[in-house]
Amino acid sequence: MTVIENPKIKSIKAYIKSDFDNLRDSLYANQSLYLIDHMMLTKLRKNIENNRQIIEDGFQCSKVIIIPSVILEEATRNLPNEKAFNRYYSRLFQLLSIDHDIYIVNLELIFDLIKDMVGVQEDALYLLKNIILEAVRTNRTVSDDVREIDIHSQNVLGKFRNAVTHHVNNAGERFITIYSLVFLSLYFGPVYIVSEDEKGIYGPYRTFLNNERLLELINIGDTTDFIKQYRFLSFESLIQSVFIKRNINKEQLINLIENSNRNQSRRILYSLEGEPFYTEISNANLAEWIFKGIINIKF
Repeated sequence: MTVIENPKIKSIKAYIKSDFDNLRDSLYANQSLYLIDHMMLTKLRKNIENNRQIIEDGFQCSKVIIIPSVILEEATRNLPNEKAFNRYYSRLFQLLSIDHDIYIVNLELIFDLIKDMVGVQEDALYLLKNIILEAVRTNRTVSDDVREIDIHSQNVLGKFRNAVTHHVNNAGERFITIYSLVFLSLYFGPVYIVSEDEKGIYGPYRTFLNNERLLELINIGDTTDFIKQYRFLSFESLIQSVFIKRNINKEQLINLIENSNRNQSRRILYSLEGEPFYTEISNANLAEWIFKGIINIKF
């Protein structure tokens, strides 16, 4: 049973899509897109009561939200039934769907997009395999498993999927990384990855920056262009978006941050008046720096 068929998610079925034609049309109409991981879905869900504006104003760069099917599977895994899933996630998906098309995407749908662009199945499989290899290169076991897969073998997409999910830890993040590179290879972007997972998301990204083979594979000219197209949105970035969109005063900004679900102990990659830092940021400092317009949050 696929996650789309799981009765637990009945309450959000009206807010999500999973068909090829609509996804392709949405991508061509918008170009850019969001990819959201499970941890961020959880943080957004927890902020509906006090900070609904983070959800309403934080996603202004595109009308397309992509959630890999494995991420939705993670969301359902620890919830016992439809009632529990409805209580946790229905309102979040309803709010996100007001101004966005939300797509639950699996590897088969990603491959259909590649094949639609490339035209030849063998070429599409070759491209997909090589993108997967570049995306998982920091995990030797997974990359070795993928490398051994013959693209002409039966159920090759299933074999790719099994190889990527062989180690359950960070499987969702690996698919987010793979999908983001695929979208860029198909000239869709910028891709905004909504996550705070340093090991699973930002770690692989660091290996991409000077990877000439990867840049050639995904049709991007140089590292500077790649950085422009491969973007990150942390929870702090979403808070900053609310400040910019609503032009709130300092007291309102402080209240927004204090009432949010942000983790003050998380180390953040940012620059302050052009000087790079990788430190924790207290709520007070975050409010001050956002209000003064001197902070640039990278991850």
